[in-house]
Amino acid sequence: MGFLKTFFTSLGILLLSFAAFAQQHPRLVVGITIDQMRYDYLYRYWDDLGETGFKRLLREGHVAHDGHYQYAPTFTGPGHASIYTGTSPTLNGIIGNEWYSRLDKKTVYCVEDQTANTVGSNSVEGKMSPRRLTATTLADQLELATNRRSKTIGVAIKDRGSILPAGFLADGAYWYDKTNGLFITSDFYKKDLPDWVNQFNSRQLPGKYLEQPWTLLLPQERYDESLPDDRPFERPFANTEKAVFPYDLKFISDTKRFGVGKSPFGILLSSPHGNSLTLEFAKAAIEGEQMGQDDITDLLALSFSSTDYAGHQFGPHSVEIQDMYLRLDREMGNFLQYLDSLVGLKNTLIFLTADHGAADVPGYISPPAGYFRTASFKDALSNYLKHKTGKDPIEYFINEQIYFAQDHGVDEVLLEKTVREFAERFPGVIGVISLKDFSKCNAEPGVCDKIRRGVMPGRSGDFYVQLYPGWTPDYTEKGGTTHGSPYAYDTHVPIIFFGWNIARQDNYDRVWVEDIAPTVCALLKIALPSGCTGMPIGEVLR
Repeated sequence: MGFLKTFFTSLGILLLSFAAFAQQHPRLVVGITIDQMRYDYLYRYWDDLGETGFKRLLREGHVAHDGHYQYAPTFTGPGHASIYTGTSPTLNGIIGNEWYSRLDKKTVYCVEDQTANTVGSNSVEGKMSPRRLTATTLADQLELATNRRSKTIGVAIKDRGSILPAGFLADGAYWYDKTNGLFITSDFYKKDLPDWVNQFNSRQLPGKYLEQPWTLLLPQERYDESLPDDRPFERPFANTEKAVFPYDLKFISDTKRFGVGKSPFGILLSSPHGNSLTLEFAKAAIEGEQMGQDDITDLLALSFSSTDYAGHQFGPHSVEIQDMYLRLDREMGNFLQYLDSLVGLKNTLIFLTADHGAADVPGYISPPAGYFRTASFKDALSNYLKHKTGKDPIEYFINEQIYFAQDHGVDEVLLEKTVREFAERFPGVIGVISLKDFSKCNAEPGVCDKIRRGVMPGRSGDFYVQLYPGWTPDYTEKGGTTHGSPYAYDTHVPIIFFGWNIARQDNYDRVWVEDIAPTVCALLKIALPSGCTGMPIGEVLR
């Protein structure tokens, strides 16, 4: 009897302790990543924003006005990985959206996994997993802290925007299959789609959205924060001659005009309807998984991808991008109201950021900006090396990184000298940085450090070709913009905390994106992700 009494007393204390622990935590954490969102959008479009979306987050939340990425290349895959692992590509392994694999002798995609199989579709779009990640995520740590009682879900149109935040232990990661308009996953996470996903797919929302034209939300004269609509350096949709409003998405997405075997559902990605579809799926996930309905903290990693697709196509000073964000602002307001009614904002911790920024279109501000001739650089450098050394040791060129063949037979000192003397005469190139010896990096120290943090030995190349600020690869000359550099236009992003236990504050200290995950871990009082190098943001905790 004494043993039983002691046992039940200890059990009661444990349960009470767990209840007390649970009460100190939010019921739901929502991490919002807006793909390619520059910090300045929040204030450039201020006069046209509603009162319940971005403005509410800015007025009631903790706003880090000088939030930056601490590494380059600033791409989608590395950005999502960094937000949730709390570290840079050096430790989380995601050194690009794609990179060259010397072992495989080909480029590899950051979440591709040929051992995985698609769940929810007959396509190959689900052969994905987080196996290339080399560190745990915030979602993983929450699962470990609660002994897998938490519900953790990743949602995005892009597979990498869903998988990399969700990590290894998530209850699910779901993304959009543009070949058929369905949300799918891989058998890394699920053997079958949950009923709520099947029910969502049965609503056939993509087809219904494509019936709706993309018109301006506000009168044309209200878009004076952007350049006029009919401008060069914007890439039109397929089947259209100009990138001008209105857009008849049904006409543009007509499969007959696309040809046999082409899908109409990809057009949705570059329109505001892509964000609407993502948000509707997120709501279905919250309700289907009953997230935030008990005292064990759940996590929804939500990424809006259409802002990036449109940004690449139209550029950051286009009417299309302004309209995209004004519509997303209204959606954000509705989502906050939805969370308040279902879970309560006092029980919900929200953080919002972006995976990278974007460069201004070089065609609008040239000079000093310009287009870097990527293929010409690689071919001309190969010829120059042959002339100077008798050999071409270049195996691959990607992400501004040069990969040399192993055992190439060229003296290392001569090789570096030859590459430098060629590259520094090539238009747009400041210089070359050896990725094996940063003690010889002659760039500005902050740039050297960002390049170093984006390098992982064994995955990265040998030399990094540093471009001048504002220069972008020449494929953007066809229209739109890109990102990836170590400069402020690509690294400066919003960082906002809102909701549960968050006090209103404007923070003008330098804050790194890598600090987001450890800040959330500190608020939840759980262990840090395995490779975490960021620091909790003290002002948020106070």
